[in-house]
Amino acid sequence: MIKDELALDGNPSMNLASFVTTYMEREAEELMIEGLRKNYIDLDQYPQTAEIHNRCVQMLANLYHAPLDEGVKATGTGCIGSSEAIMLAGLAMKRKWKDHRIAAGLSYEKPNMVFGSNVQVCWHKMCKYFEIEIREADVSPDCLVLTAERARPLLDENTIGVGAILGSTFNG
Repeated sequence: MIKDELALDGNPSMNLASFVTTYMEREAEELMIEGLRKNYIDLDQYPQTAEIHNRCVQMLANLYHAPLDEGVKATGTGCIGSSEAIMLAGLAMKRKWKDHRIAAGLSYEKPNMVFGSNVQVCWHKMCKYFEIEIREADVSPDCLVLTAERARPLLDENTIGVGAILGSTFNG
């Protein structure tokens, strides 16, 4: 019955306007199915899953040349999707900015974030939920992404971060 109802939904392969996965290798699907029975939040019960996660975090740190001291492992967390990742990143940026402001004896009451008008709605929600002022740079038909030139005038001492995305519904 549920399968019949779901058949009435749109075909993900034809959906080029939102953030969905339209194709995946069979091996990736099999890995996901194998993990469905695990409750990832209970890492004590699934230590090897936690180890794989930590190796992935370390790989990303290496890929992005994270400035780690000798013998220090990268810290990070896996996310279920981009919205969760954006929310966690926003919280981390706000906390780090606030800690620096407190240490310097400065006000921490008006954080802001800069991003282009091409971002997903989640960026706006993150700012609303976490009381961060939105500073949005327009994009144009000749340049569909945020540029440094458009972001720079919006930056100030209360900017906690700049959200630059690699792709959007504007440019694929």
